[in-house]
Amino acid sequence: MPAGLILLLAFLAWPFLEIAAFIVIGREIGILPTLATVVGTSVLGAVLLKQQGMAALMAIRREMRHGELPPQAIGHAALIGLGGLLLLLPGFVSDIFGILLFLPPVRSLILAALARNATIVVVRGRRSGVGRTVVDLDPEEWHETTPPPRPDPTARPRITGPDDDARRP
Repeated sequence: MPAGLILLLAFLAWPFLEIAAFIVIGREIGILPTLATVVGTSVLGAVLLKQQGMAALMAIRREMRHGELPPQAIGHAALIGLGGLLLLLPGFVSDIFGILLFLPPVRSLILAALARNATIVVVRGRRSGVGRTVVDLDPEEWHETTPPPRPDPTARPRITGPDDDARRP
C-alpha cells in the first residue's frame, strides 16, 4: 500500500479515534474528569513546549555559533514542536503521540528512521553572496577569471566639470 494512501487514511480516521477515546474515557471516569484531563494535557503541552523547545533552540544556536550544521538539533526541535502542537490539540490519541514526541529516545528513533530514508544535501555559500544569482554549471562549462578591482570605499570622489581640462597646466 502506498505511503500517501496510508497517510490519507490515518488523517481521515484520526477524528473518529479521538471521538471514540472521548466516549470510552468519559464513560469510565466521568465528563468533568475527562474535560479536566484534556485541559491539563494542553497546559502540560504548553509548559513542555516552552521548556524543551527553548533548550532545543539553544542547542541549535550553540552549534551554529561554532560553524557546525546541526541537523540532529533541528530534527529534535521540529519533533518537540510537533509534540507540543499535538498536546495542545484536544484529544487523547493526539496527547499520547504528543507525549511520546517529548521523550528523547523516541525522537532519536524517529530521526534515525527518517535519516535512513532521506537524502540530505548541504549547500554552503559565502555571506557576501547574498542576493547574487547562482548558475549551476558542469566543470566543462565554465572557466575561472579574475574579478575586476573593487573601488576604494574610503576614497573621496573627485568632482570634475567641463572646465577642468582648461585649468590644467
